[in-house]
Formats: sequence, C-alpha cells, structure tokens
Amino acid sequence: MVNRIIRNPYILIAPAIILVSIFSLYPILFALRVSFMNWDTVLGTKEYVGFKNYIIIFKDPVFWKVLRNTLIFAFFTVVIGIVLAFVIGIFLRKNRLSDNLVQSVIFTPNILSAVSVTVMWMWLMDPNVGILNFVLKWLGLPTLKWMMSPDTSLMSIIIVSIWKGLGYNVMIVIAGLQSIPRYIYEAAKLDRAGRWTTLFRITLPLLSPTLFFLLITSIISSFSAFDVVSLMTNGGPENSSNLIVYWIYQIGFLQFNIGKASAGSILFMIMVGIIAVINYAFFNKKVHYQ
Repeated sequence: MVNRIIRNPYILIAPAIILVSIFSLYPILFALRVSFMNWDTVLGTKEYVGFKNYIIIFKDPVFWKVLRNTLIFAFFTVVIGIVLAFVIGIFLRKNRLSDNLVQSVIFTPNILSAVSVTVMWMWLMDPNVGILNFVLKWLGLPTLKWMMSPDTSLMSIIIVSIWKGLGYNVMIVIAGLQSIPRYIYEAAKLDRAGRWTTLFRITLPLLSPTLFFLLITSIISSFSAFDVVSLMTNGGPENSSNLIVYWIYQIGFLQFNIGKASAGSILFMIMVGIIAVINYAFFNKKVHYQ
C-alpha cells in the first residue's frame, strides 16, 4: 500500500506543484487582483477601480518611453551578446592551456557582484576622469557624457550588461561546440568543404540547440534587468535609461501606487509571454535535439 502511494505520479509531482503554486501562481493571481484596485499603502485604503490602472498606464507617455527603452535594451544585449559569444567561442573552443586561461578571464565578470561591476564602469565612464573618454580624446574623437546624458545613458547600461554576461554565454557556446562530434568535421575535410561552408552548413546547424537556449535565457535576463539601472542611472536622466522592471519598482515602492505597479507587472508578463511564444514558434522548427 505504501509503495503504491509512493509510486503514484501525482504524489511525486505534488511538491513541485505546491512550490509553483505558492511562489508563482499565487503571486500572479494576487497581482492580477490588485491591478484592478486603487491601493494606497500609506493610508491603507483599497478601492476597486476596474481597468482604470491599465487605462492610466496606456495614457502615460513615460510608460511608452520605458517600453521603447526596454525593447532597444533587450535587442542589442541579446543580439550583440550572442554574436560575440559565438565568435569568441569559435576561437577558444580548442582545449589548450592558452584557451583555458582566456576562458577564465572572460568568465570572471560573470561571478563578480553587480555592485562591483557598476562601480568599476561608473569610474571608467566618468566624463572628467574616466579612461574611456581619455581613450576617445587620444584617438581624436569627441568625448561622451555616457550615463549622465539622455543620448548615451541607455547605450552605457547596454555596454555594461553585455560585458557582464559575455563570459557565461561564451562558456555555453564552447560547451556546445565541443559536444559536436569530430568525425563530422573530418568527413567535411574529406569532401573538401571550405571554412565558411563548414561554419554555415555544419557548425551553426549543430549548435542551434545551444544558441536557442542562449536566446531564451538572454531575452529573459534582458527584460528583467534591474540592478544595472538601479545602481548606475536610477532610470535617468529624464527616463532615458529606465527599463520596465525598474519603472514598476518606482511606481510600487517609491510612489506607493501598488495598483498601477501590479497592472504594469501584468502587462509586462503578457509581453514576455508573447515574445516567448513567438520565439518557440519560429525558432523551435529550426532546432533539433538528438
């Protein structure tokens, strides 16, 4: 009797279902409920207002600016991050001592704390004493205000995010490249396949599951970026570097408008869900697992 209960599949998956319900499903349903309310956490008042919070968000020009910033941030961090990781991984895929040393150096930023990374880059990007402006001046190029200017603040956090996540992406790409059987490349040599033919006809197709994994994780990471904005720019100047997660935080915990923040969270969840479905529908047909 005990063995029959233990072997019951519903019993085995019950702990996972309970944890998902407590930490994922319940917060979503709670946020959905609160999004239809005007909840003042200072006065402790609650009032049902229907879709008023959603209407206010859609009429808010700051929301559209933040959404635009988030899409630009996600596009450049994902595309540039994966392309750089693939190129670097191609050069470092051989298991040599020099390659292993470079891999360790590249992976180091990934294990550093967000505070350490942002403080370092804030010093590098300082308009007056920063090394980056010194290099630009040495090259005869105009200097930049970086994170202190509305024109370059978003670019600044994009650079920092790509740099911090590059090591992880490179290691994943190298692991995928090293898992490709060597006899396939040997067969390509016998057929006198060139480097570009081998790259586009063998390496990329066989690496597509790894790249698809990186695509999904990079999109999730870029859309949920918070620490780099909070530590470097606080969304400024003039919301030029503000991203949607930090914007939701500002509304909920700085302006104490929990209802509007919850509505923004629901819209954000829907947007990420749509992007995930599009990714799976388009790229899943091109990815084959053995």
